[in-house]
Amino acid sequence: MELGAAFTVLVASKVGLPISTTHCLVGSVVCVGKVRDPQRGIQWGLLRNIVIAWFVTLPASAGVSALIMFILLNVSP
Repeated sequence: MELGAAFTVLVASKVGLPISTTHCLVGSVVCVGKVRDPQRGIQWGLLRNIVIAWFVTLPASAGVSALIMFILLNVSP
């Protein structure tokens, strides 16, 4: 799994694509699970929660950052 993730990061870096090592590791785990046991190798509910967390993280962090900036800009020194 580590080798697959490292290979993916190296290829994406060479091509110039921004990529997350966390995404690569999760993808490697899914691939290995599917290869080892095609019928029951992946817990799809857990993978769904991981993907949802990926999509929620960006807007949530943007919202927190905006709130912090709003507070910092409106607090009179």
